[in-house]
Amino acid sequence: LSAQILTLSGETGKSASEIAESVYSAISASVDTAAAVDFVRQSTQLATGGFTEAQTAVDVLTTALNAYHLSVSETEKVSDVLVTTQKLGKTTVDELAQSVGKVIPLAAAYSMNIENLGTSYAELTKNGIATAEAGTYIKSMLTELGDSGSAVAGILRDQTGKSFAELMADGASLGDVIAALIQGVGGSKDAFAELWSSTEAGVGALSLLGSGADAFNTTLAAMENSAGATADAYGKMADTTEFAHQRMTTALDNLKIAIGSELNPALQAL
Repeated sequence: LSAQILTLSGETGKSASEIAESVYSAISASVDTAAAVDFVRQSTQLATGGFTEAQTAVDVLTTALNAYHLSVSETEKVSDVLVTTQKLGKTTVDELAQSVGKVIPLAAAYSMNIENLGTSYAELTKNGIATAEAGTYIKSMLTELGDSGSAVAGILRDQTGKSFAELMADGASLGDVIAALIQGVGGSKDAFAELWSSTEAGVGALSLLGSGADAFNTTLAAMENSAGATADAYGKMADTTEFAHQRMTTALDNLKIAIGSELNPALQAL
């Protein structure tokens, strides 16, 4: 692990101690020890391309993997969706990481995949809603949509014959759900707003309604085809003078660590 951590530190310009802490956090979050450094390599690329810290990237990725019961091999997929959300919305991965962790468990419970969740953040923030507020709105919407006794859940079942979780499991988008609800109230925005018992859920739903199901599904398609987004973002950030300087500084620090490791046995004997 020590050798792998030093190698990754040299590649990314992140300090060996920061990489080591991220590896420890990954293992603590149930990432297999043998795969931990490769996982942190992906999270470090996300951190660089997403304007955040390596530890923050580890936290949001492990939260998603655990909530959706995904394997470590799917880390890149989750990372690519987060970077695409940053690209298509008005947010950063750092801002998303502070918010999405509170929403992912609920989304996963109702079979709402990470692509739908990323699209919801992208559309809401694109409409001028701050990332933290967008997370609150999405969580409130999901709570009501998933509650079989709520007004929106009743209208949704009348229109589709299915619950929200069933629609999500069948591959529907949140945009499709919003479209079904507005049809269920005859196209009236006032009646649509009154379906929601909480102000937060109503504001979020109206914002998505304003964008339209077509816009939502277009963004969703981009999320579903986001492979390589993290690598692209990392490549752009790595091709800078600042990044080169950071790597050089880190290399010098790692050289000191290597020399110290070689001298330690002699010093102990002395």
